[in-house]
Formats: sequence, C-alpha cells, structure tokens
Amino acid sequence: MLELYIIRHGFAGIRLEDEALDEERPLKKKGKEKMKDISKGLKEMDVTFDVVLTSPLVRAKESAEILNAYCCKNNEVTVTDLLKPDASYEALVKFLNQQKEFDKIAIVGHEPFLSGFACFCLSNTKNSFINLKKSGVLKLDVDKVIKPKRCALAWLIEPRHIING
Repeated sequence: MLELYIIRHGFAGIRLEDEALDEERPLKKKGKEKMKDISKGLKEMDVTFDVVLTSPLVRAKESAEILNAYCCKNNEVTVTDLLKPDASYEALVKFLNQQKEFDKIAIVGHEPFLSGFACFCLSNTKNSFINLKKSGVLKLDVDKVIKPKRCALAWLIEPRHIING
C-alpha cells in the first residue's frame, strides 16, 4: 500500500502578475509558522514520510523543508518540475510510480494543480471537485501503483483541524 500525501504550500501573500517574480515569492512569516504547526500536528497524528517531493517554486520548497524537518526520515527534499503549476498529471503519475522504494510520499505544490491531480487520481477526470486550502493536507491510499480511478481518498484535512486537533 502506498500512502500519498498531497500538501499545498503555506501562505505566501498575494500572487504576483510577473510569473518569473511570482516563482520567487517566499512564504510570509505567518505561512512559515502555520506550516510548522501543521508539521507538528501531522507528527502528533503519527504521519511520517519516506520522501518529500516539491515544486521548485520558493514557497513550495520552504513548505516542504519545514514538513521534512518534522515528518520525514530523509535529510533533503526532492525538487521536481513535475509539481509546477502547469505540469502534467500523467507525467507526475508516471514519475511517482517509479518511486518504488517509498511507501509514504508527500508532494508539495500549488493550486489548482494539486486538487486537480487528486481528482485525476480518484476519478480520471481533470475537473477538480476538491478545494485544497493553503497548508491543507490530503491523503490518498493507493494499491502499490497509482492508476486513475483506483485510488482511495483516506482523508482531507483543513489546516485548522490539524492545528486545533
């Protein structure tokens, strides 16, 4: 059984119009604090990861590093363009299915890509029916190989429920 955790980056303020500048937008202080609280809450829930994969955008990398420090056995996060906002669901599925040495994978990225990806895994549709809030966490249970329509939604937790337990 593969546990796939889909996590949206923390609060980084208002999106910038210039795409190049927006990619460098870091987490706000509030965003870093909330990601630490989310990470502590996940740890209290006994959630751990074998690996944390992240988008190369600064706010996602910062979020992934915080999660990694609290919930992962690995020393470093793995950065991949397959988690950028304009990436391909099919390419991400193929990549994740190649990570056979891991049973618990966390992916950190952006909306609407992440909720769309979760819906793709659950229903093989590219229309999203999930709203993943900033710092929100969704868990999919997968029978070894990710196949659209063959994944199960284990849970979807808003940040306030993780922090306030």
